Amino acid sequence: MRLLLDTHAAYWAIREPTRIPSPARDLVEDMGNEVLVSAITPWELGIKFRKGLLPGAGLFLEALERHLRFLRATELPVTLEHSLATAHLEWTHRDPFDRMLAAQAIVENAVLVTADAAFSSLAGLRTAWK
Repeated sequence: MRLLLDTHAAYWAIREPTRIPSPARDLVEDMGNEVLVSAITPWELGIKFRKGLLPGAGLFLEALERHLRFLRATELPVTLEHSLATAHLEWTHRDPFDRMLAAQAIVENAVLVTADAAFSSLAGLRTAWK
């Protein structure tokens, strides 16, 4: 199974793994699953860090490559196909990071690991958390 970690899931998987429910954590830790982290994740974390909303993100970002190795995660670049898919989402949600993550998960046939209930209203997107 391919998994795409939402920004908070990637952050918590390293900093506070117990915040991720066991079923989702088990999926991430399953060696048979491919774990992806979007290239937008450090962008979103950096914005939150600079706004003072996530003070611990600075150190997290400094060690991001090491964290990806620990998670056995592969970076998922943002492609033209992903960008175009965001424009075609039939979804009123306006957060650009969420829209890109949703589009990437759909295009890449990945399950989005997220606690965000806003994703549940998007047809065609598979999510995992509980």
